[in-house]
Amino acid sequence: MPFFFTSLRAQLRGFVACGGIIGAALVLLLLGGCSAIVPAYNNAPFALRWWLDGYADFDAAQTAQVRADLEALHAWHRKEDLPRIAQMLQTVQAAAPGDLRTDQVCGWYGEGLDYARALAQRSAPALAATVPTLKPAQAARVRRELAKSAAKWRVKWLQPPASEQIEQRLDKALDNVKSWYGSATTLQIALLRSQLEATPYETALAWKELQRRHNEIGDALETLRGLPPDRAQPLLEALLERSLVSPDPVYSAYLERIMAADCAHVAEFHNSASPAQRRYFADKLATYVRDLQSLAAQKP
Repeated sequence: MPFFFTSLRAQLRGFVACGGIIGAALVLLLLGGCSAIVPAYNNAPFALRWWLDGYADFDAAQTAQVRADLEALHAWHRKEDLPRIAQMLQTVQAAAPGDLRTDQVCGWYGEGLDYARALAQRSAPALAATVPTLKPAQAARVRRELAKSAAKWRVKWLQPPASEQIEQRLDKALDNVKSWYGSATTLQIALLRSQLEATPYETALAWKELQRRHNEIGDALETLRGLPPDRAQPLLEALLERSLVSPDPVYSAYLERIMAADCAHVAEFHNSASPAQRRYFADKLATYVRDLQSLAAQKP
């Protein structure tokens, strides 16, 4: 079911790009249907510190600060948020055997976005402790790494013709269908293709938004340099919010259109699923619920 959330994926990618940690990784794992959630979650502080270091090349003091903040955030997230996420997935699991409504799916979308926004704010103090300490060379490195990421996105999504983009999206959708439903019939593959062809993708708008986010991050590194954490935190909170809810009204309206299409397509595909496929989906969600409950019960 979650494989179609193009709009939520786009917003969460902005959160990740701004340094939203632990929970963003978990949400993306859930959206992607990763089967290794337990080791991935337990290893999140190390993996995310390594990922962030790839952008900023932390010095020894920054590394120690980031390590401590990630571990504290991880402990909080395990205790406070994992049970709530498990409960949300149980709600989806209970609905899995029946048909889904578009508004029902959009409601889950809204929960996911609200969760990401709250988590972004929780991450802000950790970012405020380190981001202002980045030196000019480190800020320049972040800009270069963001430019590399943008170039890869451009090659994959902006340059290819629309027909090639559809094939890429279809391949990804089929991978996720296999993960969540076990298989797809010939008719369902045709349904997926028709849904993707009907979705109002505007990659030029998405590219403009990506550039806006990256430019804001680069500019913020200059603005925040040397500020004490209490002054840096509200600026970072605002930056994280803009990474999830774009200030560009044109892009925001576009994302709303994509969201509406996503919700309708998720419901339509699920309603085409056989009883066996729905059981597979429900069982997969049950596995996630058990994993998250087990993780929540573990001591750091």
